Amino acid sequence: MEDEREKGKRVSALIVDDDEEIRASLMERFQEAGYFTDVTPNGKDAIDKVKEFFYNIAVVEVELPDMTGLDFLKMIKNIHPDTSVIFITAKPSLENSVSALNAGANAYMMKPLKMEEMMEHIDEALDRQRAIIETRELLFAERKKREFYQYLSIIDGLTDLYNHRHFYELLTQEVARSARYEHPLSLLMIDIDDFKRFNDSYGHPAGDKVLQDITRLFKENCRRVDYICRYGGEEFAIITPETSGKNVVHVARRLVNKVREMKIQIYGSSIEGNLTISIGLAGYPADAKTKDDLIIKADQYLLEAKKSGKDCFYPSSS
Repeated sequence: MEDEREKGKRVSALIVDDDEEIRASLMERFQEAGYFTDVTPNGKDAIDKVKEFFYNIAVVEVELPDMTGLDFLKMIKNIHPDTSVIFITAKPSLENSVSALNAGANAYMMKPLKMEEMMEHIDEALDRQRAIIETRELLFAERKKREFYQYLSIIDGLTDLYNHRHFYELLTQEVARSARYEHPLSLLMIDIDDFKRFNDSYGHPAGDKVLQDITRLFKENCRRVDYICRYGGEEFAIITPETSGKNVVHVARRLVNKVREMKIQIYGSSIEGNLTISIGLAGYPADAKTKDDLIIKADQYLLEAKKSGKDCFYPSSS
């Protein structure tokens, strides 16, 4: 039979008191109210239970055999902040009641207990608890919605790469960081060679799959700190922080070779011939001192790679 606590439909209560008669009377009343109820005579066993399960309500004796009620309150709040705690005592004091309420207890009651008053306190605590939890869930859902829309605003839907707009924001950020710390930065502008002809031959769905395959290849062959972006259509841009000279040439050479070697699977079978890419490499501050000039320079070098026969990068040394 399914544990009632796992259903999440019933109020769960924990009674912590070394007085067997108190435990029995409270348990009887709580079960009449439909609560799932656990009982224990000491704080240690109670904390062990709390570690395993969330209780909506904990009714706790102020002076337990092994710890004070206040110590128990601090521990349970560290584990489950939303649990409502009601203190009970046969030796009330103003100091203890003030300390308990200041520490986060919902109520402080004297023995012998008045059950109707107890249930009123519990109803108030549960109403407050539900309101807090519902508000938190609404705020969490709103935050997740904002994060989702923010994600959509910066990510390309087909390739799951940063989109054209966010590319400019990233490049602005990285150029500023490079200028501040006097570190190099490189930009690779990449174009799939003769991609229109491929689309015309095999159709746009096949072209979309190729874009996704090339995206996966780029991710596998770039560092985690590099920013891979879909610049538009069959064009990509990769920002490589703190990379210049031979290092960026090595990156470009690896990408050109990997794409050339890539087996193109279309409609479940390999096609003859391979796609290739051309890459223009530009570095900050060697080739340009601003973000816009860096893009222009990389684009110019991409055109040079195209003029050089494609399937290559330009400049070929740096």
